Amino acid sequence: MSLTIRNVVFACPGDTPESYDRGARPVATFYADLLGMEIIREDWFVIGGGASDLQLAFGDGPIDYQPPGWPDGAQQMHLDLAVPSSFAPPGAQLLRDNGEWRVYADPIGHPFCLYSEPADRAEIRRIVIDCPDPQALAAFYSSLLDRPERSLDTPSRVVLAGTPELAFQQSTSPAPRWPDPAYPQQVHLDLFTSDVPAARAHALSVGAEALQTSGPDHHVYADPAGHPFCI
Repeated sequence: MSLTIRNVVFACPGDTPESYDRGARPVATFYADLLGMEIIREDWFVIGGGASDLQLAFGDGPIDYQPPGWPDGAQQMHLDLAVPSSFAPPGAQLLRDNGEWRVYADPIGHPFCLYSEPADRAEIRRIVIDCPDPQALAAFYSSLLDRPERSLDTPSRVVLAGTPELAFQQSTSPAPRWPDPAYPQQVHLDLFTSDVPAARAHALSVGAEALQTSGPDHHVYADPAGHPFCI
């Protein structure tokens, strides 16, 4: 039994087919253009292709969608992208320029970071998760996803090796409280497996909390810091 990250899912506004299309299509198109991907599903917007098997999906947000409002609000999950030097993503808002890296917001407010690294175009390097204790949460995901190797290990930031890397950075912001729209998850992971019963038992054994296990297609859990993920 193995668990792999298949989708990074971004919360988007919309509670009817029409409002969902208005809310999710523009941000799906934004990331597809940014990353050289294409929309591969439209009933639930998913983009894929490019240099990675990882897919991005859009639209699993609460009905009462709230923009992330970085750096305030609940703990976030975001992407670190490697980009050519001086690259500026069209349609994004610059939030902070730290020299070696820059923080932008996508068209509906989700933050992401750009790092000038050797790359022909924007590529996903890391999925980054805010949490109170990076070393403890890294230990959970290391066991959950069988990623034992750490490329960085400090009290404030831990990075698990892999493609893409999985990073954990220290934050004192409130944890998500799925499905409470006042503390929205904003971004979450879909994990795929060939053996769902074994994966569910494994997730619980390493410290996950079951949030919703009656769905026909997927089951929702929370990691020890409160971030939801689906199996």
